[in-house]
Amino acid sequence: MATIGVLSLSNDGRYIGHHPEFGYGIAHPTRYTSPPISKQIPGAWANNVVSGDPDCESEYVKAAKELERNGAAAITCDCGFTVRYQKAIASAVSIPVSTSSLLLLPALLSTVPPDKKIAVLTADSRCIDAEIWAALSITDPSRLIFEGLEDTATYAYMWAEKGEINVEGVLADTDDIIARVQKHENVAAVLCECTVFVRVSPRIRRATGLPVYDAAHNAGLLMAGVS
Repeated sequence: MATIGVLSLSNDGRYIGHHPEFGYGIAHPTRYTSPPISKQIPGAWANNVVSGDPDCESEYVKAAKELERNGAAAITCDCGFTVRYQKAIASAVSIPVSTSSLLLLPALLSTVPPDKKIAVLTADSRCIDAEIWAALSITDPSRLIFEGLEDTATYAYMWAEKGEINVEGVLADTDDIIARVQKHENVAAVLCECTVFVRVSPRIRRATGLPVYDAAHNAGLLMAGVS
C-alpha cells in the first residue's frame, strides 16, 4: 500500500481532554490506509517557518529525500506555511509533493462564482505575504479574506516548543474565528491553512454551512493519485 510522508515542525505539543468535535491530526494513522512516515525537521519551529526563515529550506529538502528513500509515495507537511519551500522540496524528489492546503486555492477560486470569496483560516494572517502569493501563482488576492489565530490560546500553544492546551480552548478559538468569518459577506467556501483546523473542520462546516477544505483533503488528493 502507498504511504504518505509527513514533514513535521520541531514543536511538540499535547492536547488535554477529549471532545466529540475534536478529531485526529494530519499525521494520525487512521486517516490513511497505511500508517504515515513522519520526519521532524531540526530547527523548523512554528515561529520561523511561518515568518519565512530561508535557513529551514535545506533541512526540509534533506528530510524529504530521506522520506522518499524510506518508501514514502508522496509528501505533505504539518504546517501550511511550508508552502514557502514547496518548489525546493518538489524539485528535490521524484514523488508528488504538496506542502500545504494553500496550494488548493487557485483551483478552489474557480469553483465558486466570480463575485464570491473564499475565507482562509490561518495560524497567522499577518504572515501571508508576497512570497506566498508567488508560490501559489496568485496575482490578485482580492477574492480572499483572511482570519488568523494570532492572540489566542491556540496560537500560544502552537508557538511553544512543548505546549499544552485543553481541547475546549481550541474549540473556543475555533468558534471565535467562525464568528469572524460569518461577519464577512459573499463568502462561498472556507480553506484552512493551519493543520490544527483538520481536527475541527467538521465543526466549521456545520457552523457556517459552507464547503470547508483543509490539509487532510490536500493529503487525500495526493494519496488518491498514488494509491
